[in-house]
Amino acid sequence: MRAEVLVLPSPRHRYSEAAHIRAREDNGPDIVENLLRLCPTCHILFDAGARVLTDDLTIVDTVTGQPGKRIELHRWHFIDSRYVRHHRQRWAGIDLPLLASASSAHPKL
Repeated sequence: MRAEVLVLPSPRHRYSEAAHIRAREDNGPDIVENLLRLCPTCHILFDAGARVLTDDLTIVDTVTGQPGKRIELHRWHFIDSRYVRHHRQRWAGIDLPLLASASSAHPKL
């Protein structure tokens, strides 16, 4: 059986990579709901746990604990929060309600 190829359009003249939220090595599925389109640097930081996501897809720097920007998704791209929570638990070792939303004041990891 041949694997389906997923094409995520990127802005013209820019390079991006598909990053698994729940890693393939952690039995993460190869489906759109488990993928983010990231620049190569952000992909490395995400895979290494230097960045995690809140449930509302705000980026959190795990070194400083400071929230950053919210990931912008294409209107048809749905992210399954179970994969986001798994990634956060794996790298931050916690799944606090504070990290459930970027509206909380600077979550500490």
